Amino acid sequence: MRFSRRNQEKAVLGAGVLVAALVAGSAACFADSAAKIDTASFNEPPAYPSSAQYTGEQGDVVLDVQVSASGRATNVRVKGSSGFQDLDTAAVQTAFNWHYVPAVINGDTATSWTTIRIHYEKPVNPIQAAAQTKPAH
Repeated sequence: MRFSRRNQEKAVLGAGVLVAALVAGSAACFADSAAKIDTASFNEPPAYPSSAQYTGEQGDVVLDVQVSASGRATNVRVKGSSGFQDLDTAAVQTAFNWHYVPAVINGDTATSWTTIRIHYEKPVNPIQAAAQTKPAH
């Protein structure tokens, strides 16, 4: 099928308008979202210092994490301490090593802050747990 020069210009112009409409419309489909931990990436579990385990230190560390537009932690602040410096330090190191999904603002990734909680609980020794649940005779 042959197109006249005028029909070719109309077809190209029409296609250009369609692409522009799709691009303009696609920005509206990106909902703004907050930064969060990237659960699709492998993030090492939080390090639990052996000295803290030995002394029975447990608790939650609440952190404010600044996440860059590329999904990396650029700043970490302790918002709520576990009460143990070694657990707080381990949590901060963990937060710096994790991958994040950056915030989306007006369709673009952006640097923003998010809050995360890291929970430390002394693991139960399976032998001790079995002895504790064993009925007394």
